[in-house]
Amino acid sequence: MSGTTAILLDASRIRAVTSSTGANVVEVAWDPSFPPDGAQRLRDALGASAQTSSVVLVIGLGFLEVAYPELPPLAPQARRSLLLRDADRYFPIEGSIAVAWQDGFAFAMQARALTPFVQAFSELGKVDAVLTLPQAIAQAVNSGAYNADAVLGERGTVTLREGALREVRRFVATPGDDTAAGPTRDLDVSGVLLAALSSRSIPTTSQLLDATTAATFDRRRVARAWRSAALIAASVVAIAWAGNRVRDSELVQAQQQLAQLTADAAPAQRAALRLDRALTEQRLLASADSLNGSGTTPSAILARLGALLPKDAFVQRLEWDGTVWRIDGSATDAPRIVPLLDADAHFADVRIVSASTRFLDAGKQRESFSIAFRTKSPSPGARSGR
Repeated sequence: MSGTTAILLDASRIRAVTSSTGANVVEVAWDPSFPPDGAQRLRDALGASAQTSSVVLVIGLGFLEVAYPELPPLAPQARRSLLLRDADRYFPIEGSIAVAWQDGFAFAMQARALTPFVQAFSELGKVDAVLTLPQAIAQAVNSGAYNADAVLGERGTVTLREGALREVRRFVATPGDDTAAGPTRDLDVSGVLLAALSSRSIPTTSQLLDATTAATFDRRRVARAWRSAALIAASVVAIAWAGNRVRDSELVQAQQQLAQLTADAAPAQRAALRLDRALTEQRLLASADSLNGSGTTPSAILARLGALLPKDAFVQRLEWDGTVWRIDGSATDAPRIVPLLDADAHFADVRIVSASTRFLDAGKQRESFSIAFRTKSPSPGARSGR
């Protein structure tokens, strides 16, 4: 069971189209006093397409009272509540009413007359929307004046301009007088009903409903929304689960490929490591050869310091950061060490790092020293300090 049926209820006949049969209009006569009989006649006429999932009812002018009340700007729900509360001010109807609003026009009928229609035609499918004929026409056409069925002895016209209702009239038909409503054209019922098929989502505040039926429709829509949300949530969970399964499978495959590639690349990696070590050793050997040739190797510098420092000098600490050397110690005459080092071709930028202090060592006076310097390759023929 699927699809939607749009049903136009007039005072003496029922016309309907279904989403499965398209523009083919099915018409049957009926007595509005016995709605179940009319529903059964329509079911028989529709045949196999009679049972659908939803129904849109379109109520003809013959059942409607039309008013043009002057209301302040209100929200749809507030406007509907006002019309239901003050119905006797706008409509010559006793008892509770069903009311709809469109482009400044208010349409009403007795609730006790509408309820049997909704119940009877629910046998063909769930009634999801109830519209007035002028509302349905406004969905189907943009502009024009159209004839519409009313009650026996009356005619109806609906006039639209630029998609909005401009006039809705019911008047007594005079025999032989076709100009009472001005130039009009016959209504394309098929087009109107086809447009009404898509009216399931129209807000209940715009439909022809009484307070009880409107509350029922609202609860049904809320339940449908919750079901849709639940289905969406279930779909998201299913998609996420499927995505996780696919991701886990891809991860396992990627790990297997990685393990295989790692095993295949192991010999090449080991060879690359051996090559890198060999290149490093080659660079170190070349650097050592260069330092040996320049006389600036650490061992050469230490030997040179041993040759230059006075015999009474004592080195307590020696540092080298790869660029600058520093020696800390004491001597009988510490100040003379700086000129000795500075005069040698192997040293440059010889300077005192901290102040010298004097002290007695076994009764002899000594002085501390802290000297920094850099090394350089002596030029050919350069003289040494000693």
